[in-house]
Amino acid sequence: MAQDKVSYRYAKAIFDYVKDGANLRSLIAELKEFAQTVSTHSELSLVLTSDIYSTEDRHAILKDLFLKKSLSETAKRVLLVLSSAKRLGLVASIAERLQLILLESTNVMPLIVETATTLEADEKKKIEEKFQTLLGKKVEATYIVVPSLIGGLKATAGGRTYDGSLVGWLNSFEDILISG
Repeated sequence: MAQDKVSYRYAKAIFDYVKDGANLRSLIAELKEFAQTVSTHSELSLVLTSDIYSTEDRHAILKDLFLKKSLSETAKRVLLVLSSAKRLGLVASIAERLQLILLESTNVMPLIVETATTLEADEKKKIEEKFQTLLGKKVEATYIVVPSLIGGLKATAGGRTYDGSLVGWLNSFEDILISG
């Protein structure tokens, strides 16, 4: 909970600093890629997120990474600020929050769709159109394959979950049977 508030504050500050939608989208992609790189290398993650290492050590490693990865000056500045504040462990969360703030500012609703199998492009288009009508806003969908759903889909938008999965139906049927 506290990390969510911290991530939101940093994301809001970054949003206010950058302000340009196109630059924000590329910055979000860079931050997500950086977070993915760090999470796949445990030693790098340890050095960048541990209090054992000094700020100077973290900055030196970051600057070395900047030479190997092509990052924008804005991304470099953001990562150095996060390093100074000992918040590099929150980069992925900050990027997610930043994306939500950007979507909210453009009156677009993020939609997370979980399905049992990979969907075709026309199926995705139908789902997005249905939710745009239902929510009265343009949606930006993220699709996640969750085989345990067995069939159907589960969508989350605006803090509300729409469960049309077979597992969801079985669970509600079980609740009906138990309650009498």
